[in-house]
Amino acid sequence: MILPKGDRRREKYLGNGEILKKMRNAGGGAKGLMAGGITLLVFAVLLAAPCLLAALYMAALVVGAFFGLPGLLLILWGRAAQNKKMKNYLSYYRQETGFDEQELRQVEQEIMEPDMVMIGNVPTENPQGASQKNPQIACMITKHYFIMPLIMGKSYIRRHDDMILAAYSQEIPGINGYKWGLVFVSKKDDEAYMNATLTRDVCGEVIGALKEKQPALITGPRFEYGGRQYNVITDGTEIARVFRGQ
Repeated sequence: MILPKGDRRREKYLGNGEILKKMRNAGGGAKGLMAGGITLLVFAVLLAAPCLLAALYMAALVVGAFFGLPGLLLILWGRAAQNKKMKNYLSYYRQETGFDEQELRQVEQEIMEPDMVMIGNVPTENPQGASQKNPQIACMITKHYFIMPLIMGKSYIRRHDDMILAAYSQEIPGINGYKWGLVFVSKKDDEAYMNATLTRDVCGEVIGALKEKQPALITGPRFEYGGRQYNVITDGTEIARVFRGQ
């Protein structure tokens, strides 16, 4: 679903800006550590409480310490790792994109412009709390950039001119068989990227909006070029290499 300027869902996500920082702050191992630590602290309280009620103070202390101390350590470890991650978030984007800080600021500026195309998504399987009122942000397409938030605080940011292919595929490898979703590759990639959370309609919206910015975009998962047949699922690395010099 396209979320136009003025849409409450769009404005909520954009907030006051700093979207690159917001994307980097989403998920990740550090937050997993903190969540695990909180779970252990909850266990410590739940298991120690009956001992206290029964006046078994030593047992309460042992049980509380057994679960509580590791839980506290995990929280502190996770918080330190998350603080380090966010302190160095621009370094992550420089390494992932090859952009300098000036160009990253341009990305931020274009995200906030009214002609930015934001596309929301509600996965058919395992929506994880996503809904029509609170969709996942599938991607943002600005004047010059294709931006897709990924899991674990990662993201995919490429110039339109570097995009080679974006296609809907029902052959994305997955557990218990194939999945469907978006497959895409740019000249800057070492392999094809796959997003199997997007619905077919959302894939069509992403491909259509990106095609408007990059008319040379290939939109089929299989194609012929230079007398050779390519399959983006298996030949992503070779596709990027072939088109990189153009």
